[in-house]
Amino acid sequence: MNATTHAVFGVAAFAGASLFVGVEPPVWTYPAAVVAAWLPDADNPRSRLGNGLSKMKNPLLNAITRPISWLLQTASFILVRAVGHRTLTHSLLGLFLFALPIYFFLGAFPALQIALMSGAASHIVADALNTRGVPLLWPLGPTFRIIPGGFKSGGVIELAVAICVMAAAGYAIYLLHPLVRTTIGLVQPI
Repeated sequence: MNATTHAVFGVAAFAGASLFVGVEPPVWTYPAAVVAAWLPDADNPRSRLGNGLSKMKNPLLNAITRPISWLLQTASFILVRAVGHRTLTHSLLGLFLFALPIYFFLGAFPALQIALMSGAASHIVADALNTRGVPLLWPLGPTFRIIPGGFKSGGVIELAVAICVMAAAGYAIYLLHPLVRTTIGLVQPI
């Protein structure tokens, strides 16, 4: 899957999880869900986060993003050399290791916890739709696919799936935020 599809899945999973637990998340938590949806690909030096942040044209932004970018590139290099791409970061073990610090250090921010966990989990679900699948039980088991054979990443089917997931995310956000309903002038859902 590409970064845009992962971002859409992250927002949709976050909105759905927020609906499920009955939390109206603050708007600032949605970008956290997007970044969390990109995190499992940090083990790929060519990914959105693994490649670091782009050089900004604004010198102030560039001064801020360069150290973060260097850290992301270093982490990506270490991960890909140590365990390879689509191994630890695409498994239940990786998700558990990601959840531990979130649980212990972000307990005061339940919406942020939900954003980070649902975003990261959505990445694994999205990648389980394509032909390569995910090693859900890494290092023990074989790859797992939701659809037998999966579909090719970057193709027309991925675009169609992303559009459907985006529609579901839009509806969930509509249900979650009363301001969205009043802004677009639609009636209350039944």
